[in-house]
Amino acid sequence: MYTITRQELLEVCVLVYDRHLTNAAGSNFSGRASSTTVYLTPTGNAKRNRLNMSPDDLLLVDMQGNILDGKGDLSVSWPTHLRIYQEFDYIGAVIHAHPRSATAFACQTSPMPPLLDAMKKFGEIPVLPRHFKVDSPEFGQCIVDIFKATEPSFKKYGHGVFYPYHGLTVAAPTLDDAYDLLERIEFNASAIINSKMLELRSA
Repeated sequence: MYTITRQELLEVCVLVYDRHLTNAAGSNFSGRASSTTVYLTPTGNAKRNRLNMSPDDLLLVDMQGNILDGKGDLSVSWPTHLRIYQEFDYIGAVIHAHPRSATAFACQTSPMPPLLDAMKKFGEIPVLPRHFKVDSPEFGQCIVDIFKATEPSFKKYGHGVFYPYHGLTVAAPTLDDAYDLLERIEFNASAIINSKMLELRSA
């Protein structure tokens, strides 16, 4: 089974924040530490310290939500992360973030199309229904259903979903895959927005 270290997860946390792939309003990162445990960022990790943490600050959590090690409290996103890990034993990392450009597509009702070649293998990135409460059991189940519908691609590459008027969550087999997908989605969003602006200029 794929697993990560605290240091690996922290490096991605900092990279995501520094590259404007999230903001201080909220973000949560997790990855499998073992077959029965997960490393997870504590609540308030961006707002309180701008992801300026040490590896020891990351939580080690079991599948019942018990904190075995680390500093802080479980994030509100934990139930959704847990639901994904429980359903897909091949998923090794989950990232919830608020990318600067891609979040605009969370404010739409239609999926984000794969404009760039780098996004073709993932297909459209859907927006979750507005009526679900974020991180509720129904919300998590909706995400699971979307991911199941994209198999076997999801098993190989991972996939993402937009939270309405909120942000984005990606899940993937490895932490590298999850970060890669997050950045691809952001660049795809930026390309769509800028291409539309160029069309308006030339009209």
